[in-house]
Amino acid sequence: MKLALLEAWGFLQVPVVWWLFRRYARRDVTGELTAAAIVGVMWEMATEPLWDYNFRVTFYKDAPVAVVTGWMVMLTLIVFLAEKGYTRLLKKDRIARGDKRIFLFDVAAAALVALPMETAGAKLGVWSYRQDLLQWDWGLIPFFGMPWEIMAGYSLLMLIVPTFIRTWEGEFERDPGR
Repeated sequence: MKLALLEAWGFLQVPVVWWLFRRYARRDVTGELTAAAIVGVMWEMATEPLWDYNFRVTFYKDAPVAVVTGWMVMLTLIVFLAEKGYTRLLKKDRIARGDKRIFLFDVAAAALVALPMETAGAKLGVWSYRQDLLQWDWGLIPFFGMPWEIMAGYSLLMLIVPTFIRTWEGEFERDPGR
């Protein structure tokens, strides 16, 4: 029953997050969500053998659609938080073109958003790690009890993925008639 409710939330989270951003942040995140979906599908197809999933609705082998929606929400939140942190802490009105400091904010935002979401998914039984394939042995992150390799992986992803999302988000939001 718990997994069924989590999977249902997986399908509801995208419209809920879209509405919350629209209502409270006055921001259309359609482009971010769409670009993040591309990343989520690619990542799940590329890494599918490394995890065992426990949801029913899948799109590729046992990779669930609701995990892709999780990527959509997670990456949208990471980009949003990184940009807010960058502009507030550096006292800028937007990300300066070519400013590599945004990568630090992307990694910090991933630690704030991705690590708790990854921990929740694993602890709630949405997936389990194929330790026989991964052979992670760096130890566990205090408090979270998650392998350090998780944070290393997210940190490396954040050097690429938020830039992809920022580059393409506008293309998914523009009126094609213009």
